[in-house]
Amino acid sequence: MRLSNSRTALVVAAAMVVSGLAGCASDMSSRTNAILTDREAARLAELHLDDTAPESNPRDIVSIDKSYEGKGHIVAFQSFFDETQHPPKMSRLVRVDHDGDVHELTFKD
Repeated sequence: MRLSNSRTALVVAAAMVVSGLAGCASDMSSRTNAILTDREAARLAELHLDDTAPESNPRDIVSIDKSYEGKGHIVAFQSFFDETQHPPKMSRLVRVDHDGDVHELTFKD
């Protein structure tokens, strides 16, 4: 009798583990991204500009706003004033989404 009770307990435990794993597997697709703080978004934007536009150094962050869709942040950068350059001061906007996507925003004249 003891052997059958321990086998039953083992089968029940194994079934619970398998059902738990199956439940977690279906839950993986429903995960959402954590919301980035403004500082985290600024850091990702700086790294992006370092990779894609190294000529934009040195620069300062002048504003960090939430994107209009609520999916991330818009980080605005400005270069220092230099009268010998054309233009003397450059501005750049970088959108950082909560999922980690980073894009520089450009506008046509």
